[in-house]
Amino acid sequence: MPYPVIPSRRIPYDIDGTEVGHRRTGISNSFSAGVATWATSAQKIQLQNQLNIAPFIQSYGYGNRDSDAFWFFFPELREITHIAFVHFDIDSPSITLQGSANSTNGIDGTWETPVWSPLVSTRADAWRNDILPLSFSGPIKIFRINLYDGSGDVNVLNSIHLYGFKYSGETPDDILFVDAGTVAELTALTDWGDRPEGTTQFRQVKVKNASSSKTANNINLQLNHTDFLMSWNSGGPWTTVLDITSLGAGAESSPIYLKNELGPPLLILGPKDGRIIASVGSWT
Repeated sequence: MPYPVIPSRRIPYDIDGTEVGHRRTGISNSFSAGVATWATSAQKIQLQNQLNIAPFIQSYGYGNRDSDAFWFFFPELREITHIAFVHFDIDSPSITLQGSANSTNGIDGTWETPVWSPLVSTRADAWRNDILPLSFSGPIKIFRINLYDGSGDVNVLNSIHLYGFKYSGETPDDILFVDAGTVAELTALTDWGDRPEGTTQFRQVKVKNASSSKTANNINLQLNHTDFLMSWNSGGPWTTVLDITSLGAGAESSPIYLKNELGPPLLILGPKDGRIIASVGSWT
């Protein structure tokens, strides 16, 4: 069964400079109290997780009817387009979303509630099937979420996935992934489709230096999923790491071939995701 088409990518807030704050209180809304603790790198990776293991919150709303609030402090203005929650055990919590373009600490400033339709799901593939659209009137710098269950039941939250992109004009010195043919930026999820075992699929992309004035040096590309490999040639050799010495302002790389190979039966099939992580050594 095909999954919904999502026109934007998942935000890699565990590695893109975003800071994530958290607070638990015994009241219905934790926003006014502000951030109590900051997520470590490991906790941000955990919050990006999509499996029913190592939940970030074991029991919000339990016993004392606690609420849990999260703040996402982005390094630049972002357009937030979708959100997905991965719950393992859930009652019927109240979920409040807000965003601000001018807050400095997650409390002050002007806050807007987006247009969205909440959905609580415990499906194993909720992270891919139940990605919910939301709409703000403009870009935001801080995004905050409050989860509360007044019934006192046990609720387990595994992860929070945010989708969107950097606002136009933000971070002009940047690396983009583009279509190898049209050179259009790949702004959406690249869906490899619903496929049987024993099949292989190939794609081509390029890396582009979006800067108008600087050279990107020592670009490193890493794949983070063992079912995906990449190469400079259509016949391999296939690897999970590629390096580019430099790309001048506005320049594109040679085509990068991506391969997704599914082995023969019997595999454990299901939705999965991989990402290419690009890092730049220096800009000159």
